[in-house]
Amino acid sequence: MTALKPLDEATDASDYGSLVHAGMHHFLQDAAGRWPADAPDRLRRAMDKALREAGLRPALQAWWKPRLDRIAAWVAEVDANRRAVSPPVAIKAEAPGRLDLTGAGGAFRLTGRADRIDRRADGTLAIVDYKTGSVPSQSSVDAGLAPQLPLEAAMAAAGAFGPDVAGPATELIYWHLTGGASAGEVRTLFKGDAAQTQAASAAALDRLRDLIDAFDAEARAYLSHPHPGQAPRFSDYAQLARVAEWSAAGEAGE
Repeated sequence: MTALKPLDEATDASDYGSLVHAGMHHFLQDAAGRWPADAPDRLRRAMDKALREAGLRPALQAWWKPRLDRIAAWVAEVDANRRAVSPPVAIKAEAPGRLDLTGAGGAFRLTGRADRIDRRADGTLAIVDYKTGSVPSQSSVDAGLAPQLPLEAAMAAAGAFGPDVAGPATELIYWHLTGGASAGEVRTLFKGDAAQTQAASAAALDRLRDLIDAFDAEARAYLSHPHPGQAPRFSDYAQLARVAEWSAAGEAGE
């Protein structure tokens, strides 16, 4: 269940992330199979295409274009180096996937969209996630607070993204794409250790199954702040539970 977006939501930050994803997708539609000699230029053109298609106001286009150009140059260099070490035999971009799970309470469907999945010659996979905002830390992933990539790995192992990119994921990577003075940064989970990566993927799926079973129990309470020490900055459920009102009342009573 996803909350509706506010009517007056500012679009700048979300638009930027969407632009980067769209530009990468445009590029990989042409370059997934064979690495082009003019990759930097193609990446810039792909980012420009995404910028034009977004239909943003001219001032915002002028502000973001240099950032997108820097991202294009960074991706071209990083991707070329990756391919030189381990060339992928297949790449799937913006890959939708779904995985049906069964538990004590019945059926549950896990859905997701992987930014990029590379399949290597040995059948193993590398899953890359583009982040234009904050990047989850390794400790957050270890604690189960940022399970996105391990769960995507579990989905890929089960063939949820299609047979062309089905198999064990041995590398989970964030590309932090800001377009700033340092245009991008590679952050690899589990220090690139294949065994740890696969173990984390299996553990994330087990935790999800346990969570599904726990919330299927009729007596289960749905708490707006299940972990107060790790409460999000903004929570739709806290608003529904009127947390602000009863918190203020408690302070007044003191």
